[in-house]
This record gives sequence, structure tokens and C-alpha cells, in this order.
Amino acid sequence: MPVRIVISLLIFSCLSSCWSDPKSKKSSGKMIDPMHIIASRGFLIQNFGTWQKLTVVDPWQKSTNTRFDYFLVKKGSKIPEEIKDQQIFFTPLHKVICLSTTHIGFLDALGEVASITGLSGSKYLSNTEVKRGVAENRIQEVGNERGLNYEMILQLKPDVVFAYGVGSEINAQLNKLQDLGIPVVLVGEYLEQSPLAKAEWIKFFGTFFGKEKPADDIFAKISANYNSIKGTVANEANKPVVLTGLPFKDTWWMAGGQSNLAVLIGDAGGDFLWKENQSREAFPVSLEEVFLRAAKADFWINCGSVNTIDELLAYDQRFSVLPVVMKSQIYNNNLRSTADGGSDYWESGVVHPDLVLADLVAILHPEKIANRDFYYYKKVVNK
Repeated sequence: MPVRIVISLLIFSCLSSCWSDPKSKKSSGKMIDPMHIIASRGFLIQNFGTWQKLTVVDPWQKSTNTRFDYFLVKKGSKIPEEIKDQQIFFTPLHKVICLSTTHIGFLDALGEVASITGLSGSKYLSNTEVKRGVAENRIQEVGNERGLNYEMILQLKPDVVFAYGVGSEINAQLNKLQDLGIPVVLVGEYLEQSPLAKAEWIKFFGTFFGKEKPADDIFAKISANYNSIKGTVANEANKPVVLTGLPFKDTWWMAGGQSNLAVLIGDAGGDFLWKENQSREAFPVSLEEVFLRAAKADFWINCGSVNTIDELLAYDQRFSVLPVVMKSQIYNNNLRSTADGGSDYWESGVVHPDLVLADLVAILHPEKIANRDFYYYKKVVNK
């Protein structure tokens, strides 16, 4: 899936009537059995019995004090008086549109892929069931954030459009969908500060399908597995130095030192080359600086779509003198990729950071996970 790159951001100024105003009156209903959110900071779930209130907080990069409230009512239940003027989603949903391939990973884990009737980026799909749906015309391509096919979306009559925003420019898209009477929900899982926090958004998706308990159980299992794997290298004194990424033209967009990838490397017992950086977002680094630091790298991971050393050197022949290249210690996260550029790493990998972590531990500390068959990663070698 293409990397979301930050463009100039503006502060979101207003919310339309399809999404509740943060200052709207509080519910007078009695909250019961609230879903416990462990790691995520981007959403809240309040349960009032026959209905729920979901709140998404700051759902795009650099947004502050921005929230969206969504109200979910079980089908067949009476709409409570206190939310009758709000946008209501009747659950469980049956027809949804996903504007990010990461959403597919969550729906697949919940067994709800059959509910997908439209999506964005069908060219980059990995999920075989969804690809089959597109091929058989059961799932329609609806365009991307800059060129949504609103006519197609209207024809599909979705129960919801799961959307995401890189910046406050998403406001124009939300207003357009609202004007057309199309229900939409913003998803901000990609902004979470840890892999487990991202994975916990399965609870968010689960509420729309009446699968709160299965979602909670799935996350509990993933979290326990992740922490168990993390524990195997927690006391390792040897921390291999890790380089990530590839240059674009004359600039190398490096993962931030507080990014999910940096957290994964640290949890796998590695030492990220730019760990001192305080950003969660990618930031530009000159090739000269990368070459200076890369001389200390023990491993190189996540290098685009590269499959062979020759493909890597095609970017820059100077890579050939790096110790990590000469020792062939390069691993890429494109084992589960399609010929069109789809990658399961960006679908199921978001929901299963435990499997990603296991791969990374097997790379950095192979003695800890012996004879593991990689799930997302493969070694980059010349054929």
C-alpha cells in the first residue's frame, strides 16, 4: 500500500451535522460494561445497552482537540430520545466501503469480508477473497481520496464508508459525502503510537458488526503473543543496528524514531539507526547522512519492492560498499505480495503485529526463534 505522506495541514474548523459536535449534550443514559481499551488512544467506546457511542479522537496527522462521535443502535431497538438527532448506525452492518486496504485486514480477522461492496485501491489488494470479489464484479472500485466516484458510492448504498484522513483536507470529502446522505466513519489507526495500539482498532470495527466479544478475544490473543515474543529478547545485550527504507530521488524518507516501525525494531531486540528522532512520522534525510550511518548497520529491512541485490543496487551503486550489503543481511517485508504491488503486510500485518515481530526476532536474533518460516519477510538475495 502506498505510504501516506504528510502534506501541509490545516486545523479542522467545523464538523457538520452528520457527525456530532463535541459540545453536543451528553447522554443521560446509564453507561454499562464499557469496552476496556488497553493501548489505543485514538478511539473510545461507551456502551449503553441497546446502543453505543464511539468517539474517534484526532484522526489525522497533527490534528488536536478534534473528535467525531458516532452512535450505534442495535437493529430492532428503539432510538433513545437523547440521540435521536444524531447520525445513527444500525448494527450489525451488512454493506460497507473501505477506503484503505488496512480496513480489509480488520474485517478479514472478524470474518466480515463478505460485507465489503466497494473499496479504494483495488490494484493493491492482497486478500484473495476480496480480489475474487473485484474480479467477479461483486466489489466495486470507488476511487481514491482525491477522486472518489460518488456516483458509484451512491449506487452501492453502503451502511457505512470507512474513511481516513492524512490532513484536514478530508473535511471536503466528508462534507461531500454528507451532502449526498452517505454515512461515513473516520478511522485513524495508522496514527497510533505502537503496533498493538493499531491492532486494537479491531475492537472499533467489531462494534459495527455486533462482534465486540470476538474482537476483544482476538486482540487479547494477539497482545499476549506479541508480549511473549517481545519477552524472549527483552534482556538481550546484543542489539543489532537496523537500517530501514529506500531513497526517493535525492531524499531518503526515514521512519520516525517514535514510529511503529521503530517500536517494532526495539521490541525485536534491535537498535534503530535513527532512534533518537522524536517524530512518529517519516522525515527527510540526505543520502550522504544515510551512507555515513549505514556503515554501522547490521541489517537492512523494509526496502520497498526490492526482491534482489541487483534491484537494490539499481537505486544506487554505492550501496555495494555498505557492510550490510556485502554480508547480504537484507530482509524485505514483501514475501506476501502480488504482481500488481499489493502487500499483505499492509493488510493483515496491521492486525497481526505479533507475526511481524516474530519475523523480526527471527532476523535479528535467529537463535531465539529457530527454524521459523517467515510470514511477511524474506531475505533479499540475487537469484
